[in-house]
Amino acid sequence: MFSKIIKQLKMFKEIDKIRTYFHNFDLIASNKKSILFIAGAGMDYRFVRALNLSNEIFNPPLVIDLPGHGETQGSSKNKIEDYSSFLNEALKDYRDINLNICGYSMGGLIALDLIQNKLFPAQSLILLNSIAPMMVSDSLIDLAKRGNGFAADFIIKYGLSKKLVGMKNIFPSNINQVMLDDLTACRNYNRSADSISSLAIPVNIILGSKDRLIDLDQAKVFASNLSCNINILEDAGHFPFFEEPAALSRTIESLS
Repeated sequence: MFSKIIKQLKMFKEIDKIRTYFHNFDLIASNKKSILFIAGAGMDYRFVRALNLSNEIFNPPLVIDLPGHGETQGSSKNKIEDYSSFLNEALKDYRDINLNICGYSMGGLIALDLIQNKLFPAQSLILLNSIAPMMVSDSLIDLAKRGNGFAADFIIKYGLSKKLVGMKNIFPSNINQVMLDDLTACRNYNRSADSISSLAIPVNIILGSKDRLIDLDQAKVFASNLSCNINILEDAGHFPFFEEPAALSRTIESLS
């Protein structure tokens, strides 16, 4: 007997004249919680593939690929504000589904701008391996100018806490300048820690105990200004989605 395999059709919409991929939005059930995950530099919808949220309580992880990333066409941006404006437009039909937002690394900055400056009505915010300001070194920018792969190698070297095969596959391998644009956007997002005030929604920060790309002292100042807690994932670095997916899934569930 042959089993019939039904492949999920990908959902696209045109946003700002750009063909945009909406991951898992066709699977939203109104009686379940929804979390929008915003990817880090160079990444796309695939970064949530190892998450395992309770399917009785949560919809599958939602992702909108940013311009020039993953399945979305167009060109990448070099300003966080441009990405948040794009997402704000993309989410205009989803403002009433009580979205929780989890922004990872660069995605955390986008989430902050989306909620604070675009006034998107999120139910809660999780900043995963993300604080503001985000320190991006000259050497990393120089590597990104040479190519996406050079920047990816640096981030993996200093961000990964354990040896994992295939990590480079989550970064763009083509010759465009996605990594340079994204890292420039992070570096130039001029929101000092003391300029970010408390939000009117629950906010939590999740950091890996072995993340060498986030300064813990800076994170504590940032968390104080946001009036939020820092949740530490043991044995995780800058890539908890792949280093500790089970522990991360449980932590996200408890905070959403």
